[in-house]
Amino acid sequence: MLVKHSRRTIRSGCKKCGNRSLYWAHDTEQGGDHCEDCDTSGKWVLIGAAGTLHKCAGDDVTTSGAVEEKAPNKLSAVPANEHEEKAVSTPVPTLSAPAGDAFAAFQSLVASLAPKVDRDEVAAMIKSEMDNIIVPTRTVVERASGERRIIPNSHEKLADVTTDLLAGEHVLMVGPAGTGKSTIAEQAAESIGIPYYSISLSPMTAASQIIGYMQAEGEYVRSLFREAFEHGGVFHFDEFDNGHPSVLAVINASLANGHMAFPDQMVKRHPDFRCVASANTYGRGPDRAYVGRQQVDAATLDRFSIETIGVDEALEQSLCLATGIDKQKALEVLDYVRRLRKNAEESAMTVVISPRASVGMCRLLAAGKTWDAAVESRVHRGMGEKDWNKLRAAC
Repeated sequence: MLVKHSRRTIRSGCKKCGNRSLYWAHDTEQGGDHCEDCDTSGKWVLIGAAGTLHKCAGDDVTTSGAVEEKAPNKLSAVPANEHEEKAVSTPVPTLSAPAGDAFAAFQSLVASLAPKVDRDEVAAMIKSEMDNIIVPTRTVVERASGERRIIPNSHEKLADVTTDLLAGEHVLMVGPAGTGKSTIAEQAAESIGIPYYSISLSPMTAASQIIGYMQAEGEYVRSLFREAFEHGGVFHFDEFDNGHPSVLAVINASLANGHMAFPDQMVKRHPDFRCVASANTYGRGPDRAYVGRQQVDAATLDRFSIETIGVDEALEQSLCLATGIDKQKALEVLDYVRRLRKNAEESAMTVVISPRASVGMCRLLAAGKTWDAAVESRVHRGMGEKDWNKLRAAC
């Protein structure tokens, strides 16, 4: 076995071939003096950079007698600068080695140039990068029949709403404007495989838009709600807390029993009929941000399971990147809008900074608008200077 002794190449090189890319070593299979530095015994020999025994072209194994300088017999015989280089990696070998040792010299050269990578450092770097990656939710719905439906790029609450509907519940989604409630309702219907219908309520919405009406000639005009109620489907009442109390009473009646009186006849409710409503308040009347909302009757609210819908930041980022804007610019927009949003919430301001602001800014920037113009169009929007200065105090 060859035990490398020297940490640096020999000074004078091989006397026969002149190769200076050689190191002192002990051949433990041949007798020799004990080396205190290596704590081993063996004959002094020369080895190449690859750790193999040095051979001159056409000669047998080169021993210590084939070089100009004598082999060191103890640690003190090692050249003075030998100790100074202990913390330095093996010197890069030259490529002037003889043909028999050229490949070994090349391997040593490559090894010396390769970066020294620590496994823990690499793992830490990968973890750091992965922590910065935000992946939107993918909702998978598997029915008892084995059918699977996958909704990519979905809101994190879609699974909860879908579960409620599959359990036979009607759902009221409550959250700020722009958080994706309408999209959740549509995707929930898609995920369970039944038709989707929707209407936006206002104080002017008539009950006839819900249950239909009879014409003067006696012909009944059907409504979308009638289609869902009679044949199955998800019917979405958007702006539920903005509807007239008489309309909400009609909706309540449709959910109370297994049948309902329409202008032409009594109709049995289909087993696959589900009602989804979305609102900005919990039906207890107006608040500081949504001053025009109605108070919803307690009996009507009691028909629904309530799901609170907040801002899904992973989905928000995905929608911003989908505008085609540069990723770094999208992240700048998100950081800016989220600081404004946080400041508005903490200061109890009557402004809504929804994901529509961030996605809208990204669209405008991608279309060539300046930053200031995009902010003016999607965030400032005529806000009073006092409120505007208060809002952007965190920026």
